[in-house]
Amino acid sequence: MNKKKILNMTLFAVFASISVVLGLVPNLGYINLGFGSITIVHIPVLIGVMFLPLSYSLALGLVFGLTSLLASFIYASNPFDYAFQNPLISVLPRVLFALAAYYIFHGFKRIFGKLKNGNYYSFIVISVVTILFLFFTSRGIHQVTGWDLNIIYIVASLFLILLHILYYYFLMQEKYQNLAYIPSVFITASLVHSFIVLTLVGLIKPTALGGGDVFGTILTLMSSFSLFEALIAVLIGSPIVVALYNIKENEGQNNDIDVWCW
Repeated sequence: MNKKKILNMTLFAVFASISVVLGLVPNLGYINLGFGSITIVHIPVLIGVMFLPLSYSLALGLVFGLTSLLASFIYASNPFDYAFQNPLISVLPRVLFALAAYYIFHGFKRIFGKLKNGNYYSFIVISVVTILFLFFTSRGIHQVTGWDLNIIYIVASLFLILLHILYYYFLMQEKYQNLAYIPSVFITASLVHSFIVLTLVGLIKPTALGGGDVFGTILTLMSSFSLFEALIAVLIGSPIVVALYNIKENEGQNNDIDVWCW
């Protein structure tokens, strides 16, 4: 067995184990906020996709789906949770998510890698997405919780400024400029994950979304919890990817994230 295959198997085992722990421990990978829940189990899958070939990426998606299926039998507490006892809702979307994330990652890398000053285009994309994200998330949180919208906007604006300062600092580090597209991958892939899951829930188990205007419910969830999950994915996942990149750099490897992708 060659070194590349051993490394792939090792990385897969690490990311799969993290996904299992997050998925099966209550309020760890699926955080119940009382008025809704936030999913972060997709983050190790996304990170794994960036370092593993397609077959292993799909396997990570399968592990994610199976943990979601088991979790629905262990601690489901509402109709939406119980809907995931159907493998077409818990397992299939996660495999499709891994497939989509794989091509999103490689697509973004190719696009921004070929563009002159691609890091600046990435900054523009992240800025636009983040502004829209915070606007719709603020309104979504207001609709779900009833909190004062003006206060939510103030907090969101401060958060927006902080994010832009951090991201600008990140882009100004020359050794990280070839990773400028990573936050875009986390945001896009996270939203795709939510869209796939919610769409299948709406098609197969519409009562889990409260019945009535299923499409409207999906839009509300996409503009609140799904966007919040995407931001969390960026904040947690991006530093981990950068740290792994630094490890390879310190080992004297090629300064490219694809050195682990075979």
